[in-house]
Amino acid sequence: MGEAEEKPGGIQVIARAATIMRLLGEYPEGLSLGVIAGHVGLARSTVQRIVQALEAEGFVEPSGPQGGVQLGPSLSQLVYRRQIDVVSEVRPFLEALRTELRETTALCRMTGDDVTTIDRCVAERALRVVFPLGTIPHAIEALAPGRALLSALPPARATEVLARKMSVPEAEATLDRIAAEARTGVSPDVDPLDPDLCGFAVPLPTYMGLHALAVILPISRAEGRKAEISAALNDCRARIERKIGLPGG
Repeated sequence: MGEAEEKPGGIQVIARAATIMRLLGEYPEGLSLGVIAGHVGLARSTVQRIVQALEAEGFVEPSGPQGGVQLGPSLSQLVYRRQIDVVSEVRPFLEALRTELRETTALCRMTGDDVTTIDRCVAERALRVVFPLGTIPHAIEALAPGRALLSALPPARATEVLARKMSVPEAEATLDRIAAEARTGVSPDVDPLDPDLCGFAVPLPTYMGLHALAVILPISRAEGRKAEISAALNDCRARIERKIGLPGG
């Protein structure tokens, strides 16, 4: 009897906590309780109680002396485990894409405002690209996987990421170009890490988060292959999405 009466309230609290955590995920620098309350449409006192419970479990933590909060270490641990899961799920598809195109393939995601490579399959040929694992110290809007990720973010979030380094009008114009590229099938590098290399990528939304599939190859082998690479990337993405894509996607 008591459980039946308490269940709806418990579900509501969980839903509200999830909403707050999703919001904080969009603002890695943290938000004040008042700002959170305004975004989620709850009283500040309600937000404070939920945040205190999340903080006790390590899912949020203070973000500064002004009383703001950000996502905490417990969530990072879960994300790390999930990252291992997504790598194991996607790895066979990365290998198949490498075999099909005979080029290096990579799986990337956003870490804050940066692009992080979480897995790669290096091409098995004499002239090959060994793409680095970890955070790529390069502007997100210049990299093929970064542009693919930006194309799949909510417009407000993507604008916010770019507006940290450029004006809002410049950010919006950049996103317009990125959206136009995405409609052609792939997002390309616009300022490659190495002038002898180039990359193409597509966004990969999954129930384990937003990722990007990328192909990185020497420019000398890229001429005239955009259609081939685009078709292979989109086919690979479709096969992955059938396995771990978002429900209803």
